[in-house]
Amino acid sequence: MTAVSDLETARDTLALFARISRSSDRVILSATDAASPTTSSSPAFYCVHSVSGAAGTDFLDLARRLEPTIRFYGIQAPPKQMLDFEFGKSMESLASYYSDALCEFQPSGPLVLGGYCVGAVIALEMAKNLRARGREVGPLIAIDGTPENAGERLHRWQPRYWLELARNIPSWIGHADLMRSLSLRSFLSSLSKNLSAVGTGMVGLKRGEKLGGSYAMDRIMDLSLYPPFHRKFINRLFNALFAYIPQEYSGEVAVYEAQTTPLLYLPQVARTWRNFAPHSDIVSVAGTHIAMMHEPYVDALAEDMRRRILTYIQQSSAASRPI
Repeated sequence: MTAVSDLETARDTLALFARISRSSDRVILSATDAASPTTSSSPAFYCVHSVSGAAGTDFLDLARRLEPTIRFYGIQAPPKQMLDFEFGKSMESLASYYSDALCEFQPSGPLVLGGYCVGAVIALEMAKNLRARGREVGPLIAIDGTPENAGERLHRWQPRYWLELARNIPSWIGHADLMRSLSLRSFLSSLSKNLSAVGTGMVGLKRGEKLGGSYAMDRIMDLSLYPPFHRKFINRLFNALFAYIPQEYSGEVAVYEAQTTPLLYLPQVARTWRNFAPHSDIVSVAGTHIAMMHEPYVDALAEDMRRRILTYIQQSSAASRPI
């Protein structure tokens, strides 16, 4: 993430946070004002928030391109719940909380579930939770997010790790949010964060890890615009991500991976999902982790998602018809 992108994302999230605080117990929100009610026969897609916990700002461009064919709902962390120190301490407890809310919001029928960034991991655990309740869950939509503890990954001391980073340089120059902003401040901030990440790795720590074993999101992005209780929730969620160890997942997964990675960090999204979800279909999307959700890259993402969701809904409807 770049400094400019961090700042814009934080400002947008705070604006949304101010708007939704009046309904601070709500978990599921229409991503756009045009979303149809749950009684509609058109298919619905539920997408879990990113590390900020807020639903709406990350998804707005995507939702506009999916509607009116597909109703788009964001799953958010209720602001009132963020005040609870236990809320967000584990992926399992968070997924259970959101699954309860989703079952109340849509008591019956098939579900299409997904998430962006950390939300992809929460959605994975939600899919397992909902299946255990007997709910039909369609293909999981994982948008550039992955568990951190899921089998073998390339490490910084392996030559292949740096070879893949080298291959990323042309794409980074052409598509990175930093390069598109043409800001010297953004360049210096991004360079500093990348070098800091390398230094962390050289002493045996993971990205965002502190000495002692805990993790802090504010070591990666600027959280200064968030209220203190919101920052604490973000860091709790970030720690939960590293504590979570996924079990093998037998369902279908559509994994959308950003083609452009950070300059000196390799997320390894596709490689990680293949370690524990053998039915993962990897789709490479132009742009960075942030840019893929916005113009001009979001059109390709939306078109592929629309096709998959509609195919599932059609198959599910056909299977439920009496012979």
